[in-house]
Amino acid sequence: MYKIKKLENNKYQITISADKQTWEKYVDHAYEENKEKFNIEGFRKGKAPRAIIEKNYGASVFYDDALDHLFAHEYSEALASEKDIEPVSNPEIKIDKFDEDGIVLIAEVQSMPDVKLGAYKGLTIEKAKGEVSEKDVEKELEQARERQARYVEVDREAKEGDYVVIDFTGYTDNKAFDGGAAQDYRLKLGSHTFIEGFEDQLVGLKKDDKKDVKVTFPVDYFSDELKGKDAIFDVTVKKVEEKTLPPLDDEFASNISEFETLAEYKADIKKHLEENLQARLKREDENKIIETIVASSEVEIPDVLVERQLDSFIDDFSMRLSYQGFKLDDYLKQANISLEDLRNERREQAKEVVKTRLVLEAIVKQENLDVTDAELDEKLTETAQKYGKTLEEYKKNLGDRNIAYIQNDILMTKLITLLTNGNTLK
Repeated sequence: MYKIKKLENNKYQITISADKQTWEKYVDHAYEENKEKFNIEGFRKGKAPRAIIEKNYGASVFYDDALDHLFAHEYSEALASEKDIEPVSNPEIKIDKFDEDGIVLIAEVQSMPDVKLGAYKGLTIEKAKGEVSEKDVEKELEQARERQARYVEVDREAKEGDYVVIDFTGYTDNKAFDGGAAQDYRLKLGSHTFIEGFEDQLVGLKKDDKKDVKVTFPVDYFSDELKGKDAIFDVTVKKVEEKTLPPLDDEFASNISEFETLAEYKADIKKHLEENLQARLKREDENKIIETIVASSEVEIPDVLVERQLDSFIDDFSMRLSYQGFKLDDYLKQANISLEDLRNERREQAKEVVKTRLVLEAIVKQENLDVTDAELDEKLTETAQKYGKTLEEYKKNLGDRNIAYIQNDILMTKLITLLTNGNTLK
């Protein structure tokens, strides 16, 4: 038997009680499920009576399993009867009473919060604006030239703006330190990519010259072992090079593109920049609509959802660090912050992400949006064809989690279309 009471902040208290007779049934059920696990002298395995097992292992030997069964059954019944309860976390359970008359459990569960939607249709929102300029096209051309750059070795002293190819090893306290050595490293003099003073000391050197470059690491350097320390780099110059860029002409365009003339190539660059710009402006418009709707909506955000979102942030950040060869613990040490500091830095962002998700889910519910089997199959067929597979072959390898992800993507596309069509951008 259960009773449900609504508490503050969309929490619910579920009181579950079982009289002596009902509790005895659950204990007996636990005995039947677990009796095979006990070896009792004089009985075949699984044949020892419950009373004998309890005598040998204690009267409460089956209580944990009995409690699990009691709670699972009554809790499920409570959720089925109370449609307003949408748990967002596991319930907190405590035993309120346990005596010869039976047992009483009290569970508190956090439910999805109520969302008070602001207006999400009929809004007038300023449209994102932008244009592709001639400077944008020139920037793309320069990047294309940079990709075709040639490094020409020269037989002279290096000057600022030149590139030197060097081998180096760094020492502090007469010991080489980790990460302080490289071979065939191409460095632009004057780029200020190395420690201050390092590049200046290479100006005037020629091929095969060697030099001890003396520097001091900044006091705010990321590595605690090197902060503020003097260092000597044993440097060997292997080449002095000038970087040359190809001229911007028809030959350049025909060499790197499908076009014969520079004018055609520039026109194609502008076309793609325009397409990218329109896609970006469209995303900005969609985001502005969502931000406006979310700002005018009200919702009490459960802490458990914020913490869960922070977990997701941290997992994602840790993965991105691993792609760069770093570990989260190393990052925290170098940044001189704790994991809790990092979580707190992202807390407001996490709250906003959670609020946005709750508001969008409320609109989906309000508008009765869903994804039909036909819509899902159409999307899956489109993707399957790209991989040269049939729908059945593709679905077989997807798994329920990926299918759910695709369903959500279709649903969000429907929602964005509804919001875009229902509001005015000007």
